[in-house]
Amino acid sequence: MAELHNFRTSFRGFHRKDVVDYLEYLNNSHKSQLEQLNNQLAEALSRPSDDELRSQLEQAQARIQELEALLSENPIPEGDDFTQQELEAYRRAEKVERQANERAKLIYQKANAVLADATAQAENASAHIGAVADQVTQQLRDYQQSVQDTKQTFQDAVATLHDLYPAEEI
Repeated sequence: MAELHNFRTSFRGFHRKDVVDYLEYLNNSHKSQLEQLNNQLAEALSRPSDDELRSQLEQAQARIQELEALLSENPIPEGDDFTQQELEAYRRAEKVERQANERAKLIYQKANAVLADATAQAENASAHIGAVADQVTQQLRDYQQSVQDTKQTFQDAVATLHDLYPAEEI
């Protein structure tokens, strides 16, 4: 996060342009972080979802069941090349199923990580903006009190001068 900015001061407080520029800088910084996180989220969401992977897995399992039923209805004699092909197909289907499960798990973990990171960055930005706003508000209150004190001092000085030299003597 950016460090707290020191604003130039004048007799009546901060230079308004400095404060406005700093708030714009914070706003632009927050927008760019938010845009980057949204891009990461869109990228994660563009990958195949768990539902798509489950659908592919269910299709593969259904095909395996069809082939097993077909094989049980029409047994193939031992030593036939077709039995070896079916066995290899079954092994490939199991491998695809394992890979689909691993890929779904990996996508789920990455999506959770991106969302957790985005949430943490948004919370940090919110806390930083809140802290800066609180600081600016407190400093404005301090300057307002200073102006009130100065005004009271001037009024007291006028009253003292009036007491020293009443209007009739001038």
